[in-house]
Amino acid sequence: WPSGDKRLMVDKQVYRNLQSVTASDLDTVKRNFEWVRDQLDHLIPKNDNMVVILMGSPSDEEHCNKIKKHCVSFGLNVDIRVASAHKSTKETLKIVKYYESLPLQVVFIAVAGRSNGLGPVLSGNCTSPVINCPPVNTDNVHLDIWSSLNVPSGLGCSTVMYPEAAALNAAQILALNNYMIWSKLRVKLFNNSTTIVRADQKMHAA
Repeated sequence: WPSGDKRLMVDKQVYRNLQSVTASDLDTVKRNFEWVRDQLDHLIPKNDNMVVILMGSPSDEEHCNKIKKHCVSFGLNVDIRVASAHKSTKETLKIVKYYESLPLQVVFIAVAGRSNGLGPVLSGNCTSPVINCPPVNTDNVHLDIWSSLNVPSGLGCSTVMYPEAAALNAAQILALNNYMIWSKLRVKLFNNSTTIVRADQKMHAA
C-alpha cells in the first residue's frame, strides 16, 4: 500500500477483488507486480563493508584464513594484508589510509603475536574500529596477550582470542547499518540457542 493508502494497493488482493478477469485487468496486475519488483531493488542494502585483516607476519596466514572463513559466513567482504607496525610502519599506515579513503565501512582486525604494536598503532592512526586477535597459544598466552590488552590511553581497540570471536565482533559492528548482516547474526543466535535446548532435551531423555 504506497503511503499506507489502501486505495493504492498493488498486492495480489487487486486480483482477488476482480469480479471478472479481462486482458486489461491482467495488464494492471502485471504492472503492479513490476512496481513491487522495482521497489525490492531499493531494499537491498549496499555491499559497502570491508573487513581488513592485517597480519604482522606471513606465518600468521592460517590464523587469518580462519578469521576470513567466519567473516564470509556473515556476508562480509574481506581483504588480507601483511603489515608490521614495527618493521614497516610507513607502509602499514599507507594501507590504513588507502582503506579509509574508500567509500566503505571498514573494520580492521590486527593479527600480531609477541609484542603486538599493530593493533594499537592502527587504533591511534584511524577512526575505524580495530579488533586485536593475536595468534596466541598455550605456550605464550600469559605473556603475549598483555600487549594487546594493556594499550596506551586514548586507544579504543578491543581484543579477542579466537578467530570466530573476531569475525563476530566485526559483523556486529557492521550490522548496525546493514540488516542483511544483522539477519545472519540473528540466525547464528537462534542456532546457538536451539543447539543448547536440544542437547538438554537429549540429556534429560537419557
